[in-house]
Amino acid sequence: MKNLVKIEQIYIVLLPLIVFGLLSACSNPVPAAEPTEKSPGPPDRVDIVYFHLGEACHCMDPMGDCIHATIFLNFQEELHSGRLTFQRLKLDDKNNAAIDEKYNAAPFTLFINIVTGNTEHIIAVPEILSVRYDREALEELVKTKIEKSLNGIDEDFEK
Repeated sequence: MKNLVKIEQIYIVLLPLIVFGLLSACSNPVPAAEPTEKSPGPPDRVDIVYFHLGEACHCMDPMGDCIHATIFLNFQEELHSGRLTFQRLKLDDKNNAAIDEKYNAAPFTLFINIVTGNTEHIIAVPEILSVRYDREALEELVKTKIEKSLNGIDEDFEK
């Protein structure tokens, strides 16, 4: 019984100290840390490169047409100004060997190359294959990726 009284006395003394400490901590929060890696900002140019085969099958050929149409329908101003370029290249054409190697391309792949000064940041967009049969989803994916790239929002920098 004597030990129980001592424990109660200790709690009575410690309780106000704990409450005071908690209230002090809540009223004086730690300042937010500055982000360590900043978004690079709008790039000088964004290059869109789509690789296909010369004789694409009936299920893959519409994907390239959709990407092509989406770019030309939504980004006329950027294309005319040179801030955006688009290339649709045959992977099986030997004249494209150097650019194929640069992108490490495979058939039916889309790449976004964000160019700032002398720096190129190539991003593969493999998601196009998962939405290739849904034209609206493919259009939205391509449009969103290009808009983010043109505005300097690169998901790789946010990870």
